[in-house]
This record gives sequence, structure tokens and C-alpha cells, in this order.
Amino acid sequence: MNNFSKLKNKKVLITGGAGFIGSSLAIALVKLGAKVTVLDAMLSLYGGNMFDLHDIKDKIVFIKGDIRDKKLVVKLVKNKDIIFNLAAQVSYLDSKDLPFLDLDINAIGHLNVLEAMRRYNPKAKILFSSSRMVYGKILTKPVKESHPTNPLSIYGIHKLLAEKYYAYYHQAILMVRGSK
Repeated sequence: MNNFSKLKNKKVLITGGAGFIGSSLAIALVKLGAKVTVLDAMLSLYGGNMFDLHDIKDKIVFIKGDIRDKKLVVKLVKNKDIIFNLAAQVSYLDSKDLPFLDLDINAIGHLNVLEAMRRYNPKAKILFSSSRMVYGKILTKPVKESHPTNPLSIYGIHKLLAEKYYAYYHQAILMVRGSK
């Protein structure tokens, strides 16, 4: 629990912060004394619900917006210590019927966040939430991160693509940090 005390007064951005995981995280971070900004597009299909933030609405900054909005993302990423990038199109079923929307949110949206971070705030810490769908058919139990990835849906493919973006940017940002 000592590590959690380090979150006090940290400037935190939670994308997808009105969803189930994001709102639970926002509540916990506020209790720990973090300065929380929540970004959520409030897309009706994807679970954003202001009710979940009701108890902390006066203790956070809430912005109705989208990770696909490059200018907004840059503005929000610039001064944050920690970014929890949880925004997503969350339905593997919908991805079949709306593959370009899934790509736009689950890959390009995350690329917007990563690029804003690389260019304007490379010292920030970032956490991305992927999906079990990147593994496809489970070959071994328990499933480890080293399990082969072979997604069986557009959703899983785009989540895996985002994982690859995060791995690449992690290395690129480490190289930038190391050269200074």
C-alpha cells in the first residue's frame, strides 16, 4: 500500500473514465489524493455512464470528448503524470459489423494518445488495457502473456495492433529519455 501514497497530487488522465473500469479507477485515485481528469466520449454503445462518477463529480475534471480528437488529446496529455488509456470500442461482435469504427477507436485513437505523449509529454507513465481476445483460441492454461497471439475477431486484431503500438512507443520513448 505504500506505493499508492505516491499517487497523491499526481495529475492523472483516464480515457474511457466513465466506463466500469475507468470510473472505479477514478474513484480509487480520488480517494488517494490524485488530481483526476476523465475523458469519455459517452458513446451510447460503449458503457460510459455519469452515474458511476456521481460521488466524485466535484472532485474531478470531466471532459466529454474522444481519443480520436487529436487536438483535445494533445491538450490533455501535456501536463499529466500518469495516463490510463482505457477508451475503447468494447464489443467484439460490433467490430464485425463496424470494422472501421473499431479500427478508428481501438487503434488510431490509441495512436493519437501515444503520439501526443511522445511529442509533448514523454516523461508521463501510461497504462493501456488490452483484451483476452488478442490470444484467440487458448492453447495452454493458465494463459500467460507469452501465449501465442492469434486473434479470431476484428476486435482482437485491433487490440493486438494497439499492443504493438504501445510496445513500439515504449522503446521509442525510452530511447528519447536515454539520449537526454
